[in-house]
Amino acid sequence: MRYRPFGASGKAVSAISLLLREAPNMTTPHAWRTLVFGAMECGVNCFEITAGSEVMALGFGEALRAVERRLIAIGWRIHGDPRKVLTAEAISNSVRGGLARTGAGYFDVLMLDEAAFETLAPDAQGYLADLRAAGLVLQMGVVGDGDSIDACLESGLFDVLATPFSLVSDWKARRRIKEASARDMTMIAYDPFPAALCRPSSGGGSIRTGLFKRADPLAGAGTYAFLHHTHGWTAEEVCLAYALTEPAFASVQVEQFRAESIERLALITDKDLPTGVAAQIEMARFSADTTDQRRA
Repeated sequence: MRYRPFGASGKAVSAISLLLREAPNMTTPHAWRTLVFGAMECGVNCFEITAGSEVMALGFGEALRAVERRLIAIGWRIHGDPRKVLTAEAISNSVRGGLARTGAGYFDVLMLDEAAFETLAPDAQGYLADLRAAGLVLQMGVVGDGDSIDACLESGLFDVLATPFSLVSDWKARRRIKEASARDMTMIAYDPFPAALCRPSSGGGSIRTGLFKRADPLAGAGTYAFLHHTHGWTAEEVCLAYALTEPAFASVQVEQFRAESIERLALITDKDLPTGVAAQIEMARFSADTTDQRRA
């Protein structure tokens, strides 16, 4: 595992971090404890816990007791409801309840999604500063890529931005990364695996001449077909390796529920993209951008 500085916090975090949120097969504290232990053994020391699951928080807390707290970076994510105002009381109950169940003592980052930011009550904004002053939360962060994220960047309330990033990210996403960097915000990438591209490809890479079929050296040029034909690499591994090349990100966040999957991805942090793959990515991106412009 490689490690990167988490902004001005003074902590070094794993290049891959783990998002924890409810899943059908994770119904007991023991299941979450086992998952978190497995991730820690792979070198992961950065976790983001989604509020709302008591068994998840308890399981994480059981794993946390086995390590030094200062070595682990913990985010606590609050989801907003567009139909309800997010009050200071609701934030207090969520944060204090999370701290009690995990035994974390403090959260390194309190993360709000876009709906939470958009529904913040006037008293809630001031309460965020109170949480920081009390040492219950060290930094404030926001999650998303919608229009409200631009308002978050301008507000000056947030220290951390978690935003989607992958090899198909468009110019708007890349512009936002530059703007957040200019504001000295710490950034986390998520959704590095575009689902449509990571599914097995059924396209062919050959042409038929007479009775024989031979490889077409130009088949798939300008497309993402190479994701499924890079020797020794899976499509997910190529996508993750690409996201890791963006120096603006302190960590790339993944969601996995098996220790062996986390270990496989952790190994990618110490590898470079295969020769020629970076050029293929740029060719495919350029082709996609040109197609979108023609459609427009």
